[in-house]
Amino acid sequence: MSLRQTLLITPIIMLLAVIGYSSYRLWDIYSHRASEITLRSQMLIYRPTIPHSNAAHEQSAQLSTHTPVVNQSIINLQYNRQSVVGWVSIPSTGVDHPFVQGHDNSFYLHRDINHNALHAGTIFMDYRNCNNFSDFHTLLYGHNMNNGSMFGTLPHFIDQSFFEENSVGYIFLPYQTYVLQIFAVAIIRPYDRVIYGHNFETAESREYFVDYIRRVALHYNNIDITEEDRFVTLSTCRNDVANYRLVVIGVIT
Repeated sequence: MSLRQTLLITPIIMLLAVIGYSSYRLWDIYSHRASEITLRSQMLIYRPTIPHSNAAHEQSAQLSTHTPVVNQSIINLQYNRQSVVGWVSIPSTGVDHPFVQGHDNSFYLHRDINHNALHAGTIFMDYRNCNNFSDFHTLLYGHNMNNGSMFGTLPHFIDQSFFEENSVGYIFLPYQTYVLQIFAVAIIRPYDRVIYGHNFETAESREYFVDYIRRVALHYNNIDITEEDRFVTLSTCRNDVANYRLVVIGVIT
């Protein structure tokens, strides 16, 4: 083959390679999105019923009286899925998904609830937390998906009006329903030692956590909270700013 022929063929081969790779990427994105939609429709049959406001207050009272709550849909969801912990929902935001807990904080980054490969992954609890939310601070992680799935709508909380209008969330466990009052949103680094730490054994460390949230919060609702409360943080990435995380923080009422 002459030098001229080589010079002509090489760009064509490179162009075909680019077209082939781009086609594969488009197919891969479409395939994962289709799998996510299919899985979502399958999961919705397990979706717990969001209580009305009066029912929410009654369920909060049950926490102190130890009256049992049975969420049969979560029990059914856990059948053959031992990693499933419960369901998290923030009405009117699109956050309405089951969540799991793995042996580390990476397994479910790109795996679905059935352990199959999925770009969107699964919402998961920090592996260091107790799965009954008895810890002082519990972390839930989810991808900030451009299509709004998983924790893709959490960036809406950056808008103060949205933050003020969406202050209630729910955690459904097999035998308990927790009501969350969302009171803070913050933008932090992924290596934040307070939010992503897990050492709250002393009263001083818990008090520091509460004060820290007040100081770093982008929006803060000045509600009555103390170091004796239990907190839940929903964490996701920032797609518009590299190496930052968005956290939405609630207290179990």
